[in-house]
Formats: sequence, C-alpha cells, structure tokens
Amino acid sequence: MANKSIWSSVNTCAEIGFEILRLMAANGKTKGVGKGTEVDTIADCVLLMSNDKEILIAVSKDTASQSLSDAAISYGEEKDGYLIYSGAMTAIPLFELSRHNDSVREYIVSEESLRATLCGNFPEYVKTYNMSAPPGERIEDADAPPCLFLQKQLDLAADSTRNEVSAFQEAHSREVVMEHCIYDDVLELER
Repeated sequence: MANKSIWSSVNTCAEIGFEILRLMAANGKTKGVGKGTEVDTIADCVLLMSNDKEILIAVSKDTASQSLSDAAISYGEEKDGYLIYSGAMTAIPLFELSRHNDSVREYIVSEESLRATLCGNFPEYVKTYNMSAPPGERIEDADAPPCLFLQKQLDLAADSTRNEVSAFQEAHSREVVMEHCIYDDVLELER
C-alpha cells in the first residue's frame, strides 16, 4: 500500500539526501551538509533527512527486513537500498523501531502525537498492527496534535506560526495606515 506519488513531492530532498548518504560514507559527516538539507543519524541505518519544507525517514532495507512489520515495509518507497517515508508516514517506521531501539525512542518527543498520527492517518495500519500485538502493546489513540512527534516537526510548526504572525502583523499595519489615510482624507474634505 505504498504511496506511489511520494516522489512527486519529495524528490529534490530525497535526491539531495541520497547524495549526502554517499558523501557521509566517505567522510562520516551527519549534520548540516548539502543545500539546506540536514541528515541526522537516528540509529544505525535509520536517517532523518530534512529541509525547511519536508522531513523524510530513510531505513536501510536490511534494517527494515529485520525490524519492521510487513505492513510498515509496505508504506515505504524503495530507493537506493533504503525505504523512504515522508510526512505523516514517518510515524510508521519510527513507532515500530522505537519499540526495541532506545536511540529511536529518544528521538521521539511526543509518543502521544505519534499515536494520534498513526490512528488519524493510518487506521488500516493500526488495525493490522493491533491484530498481532499483545494487549499491552497495541496502538491506542491519543488526544494530541498529529505530526508533532519529532523536534524537527515542532521547529517547522513554530517557524510556520512565526511567519503567519508576521504576515498578519504586516497586513494589520497596512490596514491601520490605510484607515488613517482615509480618515485624514475625510477630514481634509470637511474643511
């Protein structure tokens, strides 16, 4: 059930990310490389690639085959030996990997948001996962905002909010100036 249109929206970041992966293999760098794209190593063979617009999780096929369910694997898009997950879909591999990998678990800033994302965006995945999970390990919905389970998502949301506030303030300032100009014009006409 992989989303085949994923590459139409994330191709640029993914291509940059995979070029970075090649460079990383040569020099071991993991942060702040490549045209506004950052690559963080979440865990061995699990990478977070991001820029100011998008977030991708890349899981090596070997790690995926050993650590992810078939349902989780089916949501990934294969590219250069990695399964790529973007946007809300990043919740799927992060959820499963966090169950047995402390490094991944530490990267998640809100387990509630992670569960809310899974339940709200991927009910079929949740149903499939819960059918095979023991009762105490099933995915239960949470009252939390979706897609704010990584620090990078929180940062992007904060930047977006700051931009919206700035745009509102700028528009409001123009409106106030226009009101004063109109008021002044009316006063001038009354004289």
